[in-house]
Amino acid sequence: MNEVKVAMVGFGGIAQSHKHAYEQLEAAGEPVRLVAICDVDPSRFTSASETNLGAEGAANLAGIRTYTDIEEMMRNEAFDMADICVPSYLHKEYAVKMMKAGKDVLSEKPMALNSADCEEMLRTARECGRKLMIGQCLRFEPSYLYLKQCIDSGCFGRLKNLFMDRLSVHPMWGFEQWYTKTEKSGGCILDLHIHDIDMARFLLGEPESVSTVSYDDITRWQVVNTRLFYKNVTVIATATWDEAPTTKFSAGFRARFEQASVVLNNEGLTVYPNSGKPYHPDIPRANRMAEEIRKLASMVRDRSQTNEANPPESAWQTVRLIERLRESADQGGKRIDIQA
Repeated sequence: MNEVKVAMVGFGGIAQSHKHAYEQLEAAGEPVRLVAICDVDPSRFTSASETNLGAEGAANLAGIRTYTDIEEMMRNEAFDMADICVPSYLHKEYAVKMMKAGKDVLSEKPMALNSADCEEMLRTARECGRKLMIGQCLRFEPSYLYLKQCIDSGCFGRLKNLFMDRLSVHPMWGFEQWYTKTEKSGGCILDLHIHDIDMARFLLGEPESVSTVSYDDITRWQVVNTRLFYKNVTVIATATWDEAPTTKFSAGFRARFEQASVVLNNEGLTVYPNSGKPYHPDIPRANRMAEEIRKLASMVRDRSQTNEANPPESAWQTVRLIERLRESADQGGKRIDIQA
């Protein structure tokens, strides 16, 4: 296979971020190309989009065929990979549909609304012999990869504690305002908090126990504070969909090591050593979405490749852990042991 041809399903705000990634990859000479997009709302092809990062103008779709009927797109287009960017409650349905049609799949996070649906997706991938990746894109983000390198190498000594936060207004955008319906979005805990919960697992493995407190407003689990207890470190992660409407989205971490603090905020990544001046580490510039697409497209071309960075089984385990966090939150923050 000389070039991986991709069809996108859903063209809301996150899909336009994916489209920018395809543009970057094509400009860099990568053999992957977005050839078609399907969305039930034709206005998505000509209107501006909105996410928690702000509004963005209408996308340039020159050279890309657009559809409002997925069956028509599947009849008319010869593509190798499907990029699923529909609302969360539709992830399983369309990922399974595409894999059964012989397509490899990139599906946005969360993998599904519950672990049982995740298991069905994994089973379908195995039975159909398809590649499946879930868009836990922070696993390809240079700042977080630098933090993992610091933890694994011990270059600043032992990690003592880690704070992570992800703060947003409540998303009032999206198809039929699906974010405002807990049964469709899963609330902030599954849509936003999941990034940092997945990252904690990526950095440190499975916690020994967890405790979560939350409160409800428009949706359940709208503001969430979680403690993940490991043998020698505690991770504290906070996420909210309840910031003031004029607030800008923010996300980052504060990692305290024995010999330095490593901090990511809206000003960038900074190392604060115990002695000496703070500095910005030299890390590569990369589009995390482009990097996850690059990885999956490479596996589509060479099917002997495996995905150690972001396997779908790990995305399933993250959803399972979110279910335990909900259990804790619904019991007022009860500390719950996590079985190996």
